[in-house]
Amino acid sequence: MRPAIALRIEVPAYRACAALPVLTDLLRNQGAGASFLFGLGNDWLGRSPARHARSLLEQVRAAGFESGIFGWQPAQWSKRASAAPAGWIARQYELSCAAFEKVFGSAPRLTAAPGWQGNPHALRLTQRLGFACASDSRGRHPFIPVWNGEIVRCPQLPVTLPTFDELTAAAGKDEAAAVEDLLALTATPPRTGHVFNLTASRALGKAPGQFERLLAGWREQGYRIVSLEALAAEVGIERLPRHEIVIGTVPGHPRPLLLQGDEFLSHWRTPA
Repeated sequence: MRPAIALRIEVPAYRACAALPVLTDLLRNQGAGASFLFGLGNDWLGRSPARHARSLLEQVRAAGFESGIFGWQPAQWSKRASAAPAGWIARQYELSCAAFEKVFGSAPRLTAAPGWQGNPHALRLTQRLGFACASDSRGRHPFIPVWNGEIVRCPQLPVTLPTFDELTAAAGKDEAAAVEDLLALTATPPRTGHVFNLTASRALGKAPGQFERLLAGWREQGYRIVSLEALAAEVGIERLPRHEIVIGTVPGHPRPLLLQGDEFLSHWRTPA
């Protein structure tokens, strides 16, 4: 089977919903799958995707794309989640899941943390609420997360590639150069595929055509473009290794975030 790259597409607020019709048409024309992650709470003007752009969200599902939740108010999650108490975290999930079910008629199977921010309370809820998989971290390949020795039985599909924003911020390059960097990073396909993150508006924004060029480049490299759950099914969730969750940084990102650490207890298996 050809290697795969899963698209993790953030739709953090009402304003980003305007890009959805054009973006879904682009992906369908390219034969690409994707996962759309929705922040369903109000923005600062009181506009909610769940209430004010419901038809656009429903069109994403009707077009055959996977959908999930991206925090209730992603900007607040990014600022607060790393140190937030259990009650605050639980309330964000409660609001997100209720709004998602009202729009789509079923509970979300997929969740992704805004800004790759989180804490043990958030990870525990990914298991307790029965998500099929989560994409809350940055890393190298899918894994079962372990936080301070606590195993969380909800697979993590970490973002494995830098974002457009990180590449342009870290090296001062434009998006055309960022595409070249990404294609260089994917030139040798890993066995477990890649996960690439972008926002819906960014895909069509500052440099129109670059995202389409990136998809074409990946096709030339032999990749299939799929959703997160499709990638999870291919790698075999039941066989995933357990890895620690650590806090660290990535070039071009403004704050510390959740990272995939070493394989759990791997140092015990290493000869002295």
